[in-house]
Amino acid sequence: MRKSDLSPERRKLLVPVREHPGSFALVPPPTPRARDLIGLQGVGDTLLKAREALNTLQRLSSVLPNPDLVTRTADRREAVRSSQIEGTHSGIDDLLVFEATGSHEGLPPDVQVTKNYVYALEHGLERVRESGVAAFSCGLIKEIHARLVENIDSVPGRPGEFRDRQNWIGGGLKIDQARFVPPPAEYLDACMDDLLDVLHYTPQEEDFFEFSIIARMAVVHAQFETIHPFVDGNGRVGRILLPLMLAAEGLPPVYLAGYLKDNQREYYDALAGVQLRGKWAEWIRFLSAGVEVAVQEAIDTAVGLDAIIRKWEAMVADMGLRRQSVLYRFPRLMAGTPVLTAHRAKDALNISFPSASAALAKFEELGVLVQREPQRRNRCFYAKEIIELLDRPPL
Repeated sequence: MRKSDLSPERRKLLVPVREHPGSFALVPPPTPRARDLIGLQGVGDTLLKAREALNTLQRLSSVLPNPDLVTRTADRREAVRSSQIEGTHSGIDDLLVFEATGSHEGLPPDVQVTKNYVYALEHGLERVRESGVAAFSCGLIKEIHARLVENIDSVPGRPGEFRDRQNWIGGGLKIDQARFVPPPAEYLDACMDDLLDVLHYTPQEEDFFEFSIIARMAVVHAQFETIHPFVDGNGRVGRILLPLMLAAEGLPPVYLAGYLKDNQREYYDALAGVQLRGKWAEWIRFLSAGVEVAVQEAIDTAVGLDAIIRKWEAMVADMGLRRQSVLYRFPRLMAGTPVLTAHRAKDALNISFPSASAALAKFEELGVLVQREPQRRNRCFYAKEIIELLDRPPL
């Protein structure tokens, strides 16, 4: 991190790094509040458009079909995409096979990393849905981190604990070649307490300027990445905070990793602009545009899932079976669990193993399910239309 890369205001915030003589770290200024964002160029319009998109999703959430299935599939897609930003190779089908079989056989070694993201995200959502913004604490953030890195030997540092040594972003093993050097460990508690103050914000009638949820999401994510409180895993924890902030206020969670992954260079550049020069306007405009994209993807996914389920239900109805037939129960199961084994279907529907096997074979015959690697001990059946829907990049 060269001093020449920093704005004059940011250079004043540099402090020496004790364990690396001659190096400097940046202690960020307090997390911006609503009053600090007034007058930023183009921010008001982009925040308004993003909020209108979010309002549309909120209205539709009460009438869109299959909300539980949409949430389950969206959580997993987010886990895959956010992990891929950090360099993992597992795809949505790899994650679903791992969940179906519990086996790493034939899968990328990093599939456990992606599965851990699901654990961490679901844990965070459960907590904020129970307690709202009061759930946000250093304890919750540490719990999320611990779940992210559970059983991952390659992750440095202590799971679920803030770092006790200096880290840096970019530059490999050399701090003097880093793109950015976050605050030393002794500053973390004060920085995180200030960040939590924004996470705990609730609008008050006497507020002259309301601190909109989307502005807060942008501010919190960038400030968290600037603080970088863990040795590793900060990017994933920071991205998990985005849907949690929405869910904490009773809003439908919006998943941004697809947009951030597709615009990864702009994502990193906009974050660096905040970290090095305090360029909040560009960052807030970028994230606000991402909310619009993510909302449209959420709507398209819900509509697409419903269309596929209805088509499958019509196929079963055309067979002229009794309504008690187990086949009628499979369309929703296949939509929410697009990779199935006979054992998993048996347990999910509380039916016999022969009934589950026969149903899977029937849907394979109809072309709804396909087998990959049928020689596997646990034969996996893929609902190809659902996986293709989840694999589709955001528009």
